[in-house]
This record gives sequence, structure tokens and C-alpha cells, in this order.
Amino acid sequence: MVGVINHVPNPDAAVAAGLAQAAEGAGAGWIGVADAFWWRDVWMLLGEVAGATERIEVGPAMTNPYMRHRFHTASALATLQEMAPGRVFCGISAGGSEVTAAARISRRDAAERVAELVAFLREAAAGGTLDAASGRGLDVDLGPVPILIAGRGDRMLRTAGAMADRVMLWAIPASDLERSASVIHDGAAHRPRPPDLIWAPLVRHRDAPPASIQHVAVYASLNTVAEVRRRWGLDDARVEAVRAQLVRGDVAAAGSLVPPAALEDLVFEDPDPAPIADIARRLGVSSLAVPGYDPATVAGHIAWAASVEALLP
Repeated sequence: MVGVINHVPNPDAAVAAGLAQAAEGAGAGWIGVADAFWWRDVWMLLGEVAGATERIEVGPAMTNPYMRHRFHTASALATLQEMAPGRVFCGISAGGSEVTAAARISRRDAAERVAELVAFLREAAAGGTLDAASGRGLDVDLGPVPILIAGRGDRMLRTAGAMADRVMLWAIPASDLERSASVIHDGAAHRPRPPDLIWAPLVRHRDAPPASIQHVAVYASLNTVAEVRRRWGLDDARVEAVRAQLVRGDVAAAGSLVPPAALEDLVFEDPDPAPIADIARRLGVSSLAVPGYDPATVAGHIAWAASVEALLP
């Protein structure tokens, strides 16, 4: 089941709905819309996406436990379920650099906060209360929601393995893929059924816009584990300089500060499905996700991912 991550910067309702319709028409199983507070609100966009589609799963990719109270997240999910019954998921992560740099919120406890949000949403979906003192729950029905978690740090990956229904390796450096997957598998060791492992490799297809690929790669480089970053020559001081440029919205300036070794490690230059499938098999991947840059090209990228999935066990 190929997934799509909306990578259109700050999409309006028509663009978000149009990309979702194109993804659904091309056979994608789900589409995620970014939750970035610089941009239009993710839940309002998801409402438009839900109304414009009939089959595809919809959800945030990714919301975080810091910027909204968990009560609001539960209410938003329940409302979205009314609009798209049986096809809502919730993607959760630690939040991006803007949470730390612009909102001034430390993410040192991200794994714990994500675990708390997941547990709360599942309890609310099982009929639990929002507030123990009053005993009051949601006034709108919230059904069980598949939880998708993405991350890079060991604590987040281990939490994802232990709690998520689906875990996504998004733009992970090639040199760190096997280690990252092993941490997820370790986290899931106690579970009777491990989570589905989704891989979203950053591939330079001929029709993929170079600026969008660079944006994803630069953003991903900041959240890569420190040992890998230092091997690239991306030390802590340069990380902060890159983050400052991204917060200002100057992607080109941020990209100029990222060493070429990072881009070589993050971007797969050859889109041949066979070697990608070989890596996916080693990792234990069950499905792929692709970035959705625009409705005109997303069908081709979905078809490419489907051809990789066809080579998996």
C-alpha cells in the first residue's frame, strides 16, 4: 500500500484536495498533510481532503505533542472521522526545527510526550475520559485510529517500535537505515505483532523538482543522529546556522551550509526499483511512501513505489 506525503509548500485547500484526488486515482492507500504552523492549518486542510476523496486514508503527517493540547487533537481526529469514516490515521512525530527554534519549545522529552499522546488517544477511543476529575469524555465519537510514528533518534524509534501501528523511516540517510530499523525492531520485541514498517526514501526522479528535494534533504539533515552528522562534517554550530536559515525561510542559504556528503547520503540518485527493493527487504519494510510534489507527477511516483513493493516478499 503506497502512501503519499504532501510536499507542496503551504498548500491551499484546492491544492491539497487536488493532490489527494490524484493520489487516490493512482491507487495510493493513504495521504498525509504536513502540520506546520507557518502554513495553513492541517486539520482544516484535511477536512477539504476528506470531502474531495472517497477511498484513500487521510491524516496529519506529522502532528506533534507540543503545539496543540491533546484534547484538541482528539477532537480534531473525531471530527475528521465523521467526514471520512473508516479512513483516518494519525501521524505523530517530535515536531521540526520550527518547534525548537521559533516556538522556543525544548523537544528533549519528545519520546515521552509522543508516548503520552498515543496512550491518551487510544484511551479516548476506547471510551475513556478526557478529564478524570469531571469524568467527561468527548461529545463526538472517536473510533480507534491507526497511529503512524516517524523519527530518527533512538528513543523515538524505540518508542515507535513499542507503540505505533505503523512506523515510517522518512528520508533517513542510507548509512543509518539498518541501524534505525534495528532500533525499531528492538522496541517491538515484546509485541506479538510488530508495527508495519514504511520507508519513504528520498529519490531523485527525473521529474522531481530539485529545489523540493534539496529542501527535504536539508531539513532531514538537521534531525539525523549526531554521529552521522559529524561524519558528514555537519557539526553542532553549523546545524544551528542551517536551522536559523530554515526558520527564516531561506532554503537556498540553508542548503549552501550542508556538506555535499550529507546530500549524497540522503538522496538516492538511481531510481531503479531493484536495488531499492533489496534495501527494503533487508530492513523488513512492508510498504513505501513517496513525496507528493504536484498532481501531475504523483501518479508516476506512486507507480514507481508500487513496482518496488511488487519485488518485496
